[in-house]
Amino acid sequence: MTQSSTIRLAIVAVTALAFNSFPITGSAQDNALSPQEFADTAAASNTFEIEADGVAMEKAKDEAARTFAKDMISDHENAGLALAMAAKEDNIQVDVTLDEQHRKQLDALKAASETDFDQAYLSTQVLAHEEAVKLFDEYAQSNNSGALKSFAEKTLGTLRAHNVRIHGLTKK
Repeated sequence: MTQSSTIRLAIVAVTALAFNSFPITGSAQDNALSPQEFADTAAASNTFEIEADGVAMEKAKDEAARTFAKDMISDHENAGLALAMAAKEDNIQVDVTLDEQHRKQLDALKAASETDFDQAYLSTQVLAHEEAVKLFDEYAQSNNSGALKSFAEKTLGTLRAHNVRIHGLTKK
């Protein structure tokens, strides 16, 4: 197995681990995240997006991937501000640091070789946006109320659009 294959496999494994350990299971009402859990999970995901997109701006060779990364930085910075405002309104403190899974994903992405980077980045983005759509959809459908739920409902459409866009880029 070549080094690039090993790195690609590591990125997929770390991403799959993070996806499979995602804290939402069962129906939205039965296992809804608390507002604090949603805010922390959404913030960690958002921070990962911004940092991964920053790495892509430096390392991506494909112009479409670079354009996507630039757009994601802008959208996720705005989402981070909206999340902070909603959390404040709901009296929730938000932790914007990366959790362990996102840190491992980011480290694997940074370690990807020049030839494998674009594919590694796009694969990471597919799973990150699928996770985000699931998180926001389930929180929006939960029995929770307040500004964070409204934020989840409002942001869900944008996340779905990101998900469609990244899937389109991977089909090229």
